[in-house]
Amino acid sequence: MSTLRISDTLLDGYVALFQQLTPSDQSILLDKLTETTSTHSDDSEQRNNLMRDVIYLPKPPNAPSFEELAGSWIDDRTAAEIVEDLRRSRTPNRDKVNL
Repeated sequence: MSTLRISDTLLDGYVALFQQLTPSDQSILLDKLTETTSTHSDDSEQRNNLMRDVIYLPKPPNAPSFEELAGSWIDDRTAAEIVEDLRRSRTPNRDKVNL
C-alpha cells in the first residue's frame, strides 16, 4: 500500500477539525488512528523483510546515460506507423496469471 504525504497546511486543517470534536469523539478518533498506525507498521516491516533479499547489481562502467540514449532509435517508419505495427502485433491473452 502506498503512503500518502500531506502538507503542513492540510495537517493544520485536520487539527482544527479535531479540536472541534468532543473529548469522547477525540478519544475514539485517536483509538482508530492508533489502530491504523499499528497496522501500517506491520506492513512496513513485511516490506522491509522483502527488500532485505533484493540485490542491486552494480552499474556497468561504460553504460550510456539516459540523455545519451535519447533519440537513438533509428527507423524509417513514422511514429504513426510504429504505433500501428505495435497495435497489430498484440495478441489477446485470456490466461489468468496467479501472482
